[in-house]
Amino acid sequence: MKRFAAVSTICALFLFAGAISAFAQDEHQEKKEEVRQEEKHDQHVEEKRADEHAARRISDEHFRAHFGREHHFAVGRVAVVNGERRFAYGGYNFVFAQPWPAGWAYTDDCYIDYVDGGYFLFNVRHPGVRIALTVAP
Repeated sequence: MKRFAAVSTICALFLFAGAISAFAQDEHQEKKEEVRQEEKHDQHVEEKRADEHAARRISDEHFRAHFGREHHFAVGRVAVVNGERRFAYGGYNFVFAQPWPAGWAYTDDCYIDYVDGGYFLFNVRHPGVRIALTVAP
């Protein structure tokens, strides 16, 4: 009788350990699925943000009147909105798509030009260096 009780206890422990292992695997799988869903959501938000920025374009008339080499300005104040560094000029908000270059000052004479299908910030004091910009919604 004692052997039967011992064998029954051992079997019950194995079954219990198996059930715990299966439960832990299910819980781990659920967490992985939640992470995947969060990653998909984050990716969707980033793609939507990129699409919104890419879709914004300044009309040719407005661009000629306020932008280009002949229209200098100082960037001045940079704001951070939703984790993006941006500034306002000419009735538009621009988001920096690249870091601010070393040696540039926010008080330097700059201009925005449209080159190769995109907007760029140029610094008059640092020819040959440019910062990619996107037009914020």
